[in-house]
Amino acid sequence: MVGQSQSYNFSVPDVMAGMQPAFQNRRTGESHLAQDESGNPIAGYSFHGLPDDWVIERDACGIPCLLHPDIIAGYWRNASFIALSQLANLPLDG
Repeated sequence: MVGQSQSYNFSVPDVMAGMQPAFQNRRTGESHLAQDESGNPIAGYSFHGLPDDWVIERDACGIPCLLHPDIIAGYWRNASFIALSQLANLPLDG
């Protein structure tokens, strides 16, 4: 439909409930939630707010665009980091 926005009604599967996008330094184990430019947690991935030593390249405006190879993406849930590579092996909740 041109010129009209569509809304979709869907719910997050229970297995994903409570999972927040995050990054972890594999070397140190330090983790950080993904956040927007203002420092608020967000539902997607962004390099804003990560420690300077995790960022190896910034664009002309100073926005992080490349992370150190030891930094991995994943989710934070129940005070634990879950790497994206681990998601396929999670037991399903109830």
